Amino acid sequence: MSRPDLPRLVLRADGNPRIGLGHVMRLLALADMLRPDFRTTFVIQEPSAELLALLTAAVDEVVEMTAQPAAGEPAWLAQHVLQPDDILILDGYGFEYNYQQDVRPHVARLVCLDDLHSFPSAANLVINPAGGVSAADYDLRQPGARLLSGPAYAPLRPAFLAAAASAAKRQPAEPDTILICLGGADPSQQTQRVAEALLALASVRQVNAVVGSAYQGWDALQQWATDQPRLLLHRNLAAADLVALMQLCGAAVCAPSTVSYEYCASGGGLLFTQPLADNQRGIDRFLREQGLALPYHSAANVLTSGEAARVAERMRLAQHQHFDGRVAERIRRAFAELAAADSPAEQGAVATSAASPSTAAPDGLTIRRATADDARLYFDWANDPAVRRNAVHTEPIEWEGHVGWFGRRLADSAAYLYVLEQDGTPVGQVRIEFDGEHVAASGIIDYSVDAAWRGRGLGTAILHRALQQLRQDRAGDWTVVGQVKPQNEASARVFERLGFRRWGTRRLHDEPYDVFLHAAAAFGSPA
Repeated sequence: MSRPDLPRLVLRADGNPRIGLGHVMRLLALADMLRPDFRTTFVIQEPSAELLALLTAAVDEVVEMTAQPAAGEPAWLAQHVLQPDDILILDGYGFEYNYQQDVRPHVARLVCLDDLHSFPSAANLVINPAGGVSAADYDLRQPGARLLSGPAYAPLRPAFLAAAASAAKRQPAEPDTILICLGGADPSQQTQRVAEALLALASVRQVNAVVGSAYQGWDALQQWATDQPRLLLHRNLAAADLVALMQLCGAAVCAPSTVSYEYCASGGGLLFTQPLADNQRGIDRFLREQGLALPYHSAANVLTSGEAARVAERMRLAQHQHFDGRVAERIRRAFAELAAADSPAEQGAVATSAASPSTAAPDGLTIRRATADDARLYFDWANDPAVRRNAVHTEPIEWEGHVGWFGRRLADSAAYLYVLEQDGTPVGQVRIEFDGEHVAASGIIDYSVDAAWRGRGLGTAILHRALQQLRQDRAGDWTVVGQVKPQNEASARVFERLGFRRWGTRRLHDEPYDVFLHAAAAFGSPA
């Protein structure tokens, strides 16, 4: 167990056959990642004996809360559990804005795992495992609040992180062996129905169905399985055993939840998703849009098409791009930054550099399209020594060449040049150049902050404001791309705060660049 002198995380979630175990398992994965840096206390209402044993083995302390409605919880927590130096982490759909406001005064920091973004947030930090979302999708009301989103920040258990780190070296399994895992509880009892449909396909050699301790149809499922020689049942598998089983299955039918991410991290393959609850829609959309999964209703056609192996390989390569096994180090860094802001005054000081741009952007920040009169302004910004160091072409820019280049960009309908001003003073620029006007066009981002305004967190604010404006200026679907030199950590953090996802590296002029991607839809409707 953890050292008693470490700061404490208080984890609050419930799990049972009705709501499943997803919230609990996510917090346990998060607790495991943060174990070197924090003590952990888990607060839960009415856990089953099996779940209580799991929690007791995983955290430093388990507190069984008196059964009560959500409205009564903050006072109970304040009286029985919470201490002023705690970081409280909430995962569940009853912890709405008023609840968060009521517990905030009793802790140092508040963190929420939230994949619905359906109500305002009073948290300092929000984690959404779904990709394709940004701070603009949230109503983040706490000054300095941050959003961490996508697989890069999805809490996964150590066995899955280790598997992800070596997934590319592993020989993939054939898609005729299929995993079914619709969550630990499968409250709508879909496991047998899906297994029956898959076993009816001649191309399927074996089906492995996995359920958890909260699954209530186990006896009936076992009885039915006695007449299914190609079906193997598994219940309440340990993480290492589930990894091993997933690696034997070249195809899977999963709920679009943590279990889908676990399958991708274990090595992946032909993944079909079957949403069972509204909160799974975000991950489902992300997996399908990124080519990481297909809808379950297409499973029969794909598995019997003769193309299953080819589709599985393509999907597996895409999955490896998103699951690199480095989630724990990112999460630990984020929580270290969160814990380091020791007072409200200090928190306000770092808000601009670690903030949700929707809440922390300066009130007087405005945006406009660049004009010919801005040629000198762009020229001076482009020749700033720090800008040149991080540019693809590092040599100084000549005025004559700049004038011609600037005029061509202003005339190009696929180029968007913006000037950001703070109370009328130019403070930075954002330029986004698309590779044409076609539907699938992608835009390369270039941005910079005036030297006199650096160190105030404006990079995040101006880029977020420009992307909002671009959503109005350019119709249709598109993707924007950031290219960052590895040593430019500040710029990488800007893209991550805005919900961009890392997409490997590319070489430009024989130098490596980290690539960040974001889809237009993630920035929401026009402001």
